[in-house]
Amino acid sequence: MGELLQGKGPDLGPYGARFPLPQRTMLHVLAGRAAERPDRTWLVFDDGASLTFGGAQRAVNRVANALHADVGGPCHVGLFLRNQVEFFPAFYGAMAAGGVTVPLNADSRGVLLQRVIEKSDIEVLVARADLLDVLERLDSLGAVRLVVVAGDGPRPSSLHGVRVVSWDEWLEGRSEDPVGELPDSSRPALIQFTSGTTGNAKGVVYPHHFLYLYSAIVSDGQGHTEDDVLTTPLPLFHVAALHIVSNSALHAGCRAHLRAKFSASTFWQEIAECEATFAIILGPLAAILLRTVTEVPEHRLKKLFCLPFPADGEEFERRFGVRLLWQGYGMTEVYPHPMQNEMIEGVPYDTVGHAAAWIDYGAVDEHDRLLPPNEIGQLVYRPRLPDAMARGYYDEPQATVDAFRNFMFHTGDLGFVDEQGLVHYSGRVQDRIRRRGENVSAAELEFIAMGHESVLEAAAFGVPGEFGEHEVKLDVATADPGFDADGFHAWLKERLPRFMVPLYLEVHAELPKSASAKIQKNKLVDAGVDRPEVRTYDPRAAAPR
Repeated sequence: MGELLQGKGPDLGPYGARFPLPQRTMLHVLAGRAAERPDRTWLVFDDGASLTFGGAQRAVNRVANALHADVGGPCHVGLFLRNQVEFFPAFYGAMAAGGVTVPLNADSRGVLLQRVIEKSDIEVLVARADLLDVLERLDSLGAVRLVVVAGDGPRPSSLHGVRVVSWDEWLEGRSEDPVGELPDSSRPALIQFTSGTTGNAKGVVYPHHFLYLYSAIVSDGQGHTEDDVLTTPLPLFHVAALHIVSNSALHAGCRAHLRAKFSASTFWQEIAECEATFAIILGPLAAILLRTVTEVPEHRLKKLFCLPFPADGEEFERRFGVRLLWQGYGMTEVYPHPMQNEMIEGVPYDTVGHAAAWIDYGAVDEHDRLLPPNEIGQLVYRPRLPDAMARGYYDEPQATVDAFRNFMFHTGDLGFVDEQGLVHYSGRVQDRIRRRGENVSAAELEFIAMGHESVLEAAAFGVPGEFGEHEVKLDVATADPGFDADGFHAWLKERLPRFMVPLYLEVHAELPKSASAKIQKNKLVDAGVDRPEVRTYDPRAAAPR
């Protein structure tokens, strides 16, 4: 099949290589920052609460000691929290006790939430007070033995027969000394659930080294220093806010502001007030800003990482006075293309860039045979460093074998490698659309659709065709009450090759999204096309039939 290519991108920088391999854990980073700058602010939240490096270290040790006293040692600790001050003491407290942390989607409900709690073997659950009613409506809490309630509000003495205590009560009088030696970087640290935008969420098992590297290579690639301020409105229970903002700030010894939610009307004012120099949002949020905001206050923001690149990205940069960063690629399981401070010039917007120097990579066919340059296949990666990617999926051996077969991690993403070794992203495997012998790129169709002045969001995917293969369906969101769907379809026909023109079109006020603002195409697919809201077009004409 040929050999995978070795990355030509950056090697480990000063943050990535700061500690010897056995000590490359975020617990070692926190201990180092707490010793160097105990009174310097690390995290700030919307309610005014904040954590210094020293305060975070003391709180982490108190949580670790509480876990040893109440549970008897290492365990799985679930976090049913939003962006709030208790998150990181609980997050790293579980690891300091030798256990594993399991962040839960705070917007999850019902059977999906119960499945994750049970599947991940959580024994201690730290939950927001205003989310207790969500837990109460579940059938059970699985293996949970203790519920710790963070925040003000009424709380029962037990929940599903499980003892309930308040956060302050639980930590009162606990020692601020470490419970023992910090774990080796090879030990499991985290079960991070995927967003579940194309199927059931899976629990990705992080060793400490991968958790450390995810944020270290961001800080190295961006050249963050202690004078930077990082921010995002995305939730802590997903990758962007956790690794790219909070943990990157921990590496750099700088401040991070964790916003509770995204608001287009207040986004730039918040950027100005917190004096942010770096931020991350997702493409749909950038499109909303561009469509709804015309003027911004003076600010310090130098760089905004945004994927995918907005259709009017150049106008975004001009209007808001910020440089968009869009080259880079990672997912919950692996982070092979660290975002860099400087963009590769003169390349199309599907360009991911070079893989890191310690990553092997390529695009393969359905038989895992390496494809030649410019031929689309599934992107695969393999680190040259131990424990530099996920270990697999918790309690899902078959899914683990499928994804990690043949000594390569299969991303589920389509792309190709050009003659220079640059990776180009073409969308999810599940998004692959094969129409009348032609391959349709969902990402390219969405990019074109987002170029329309009234379209805020777009999602393209294949639906079963009459003669096999696929037909193309396009869902768009618009805030324009007078949006002309037929005129928009005609506009697409002028800009797309015939095989890409969608047969089905549906218009929404907003597309369904996960808590990390990713469009949930699985919900759109499940809704089907045999509904009055779906407009069907003759492929030879612009009028619906």
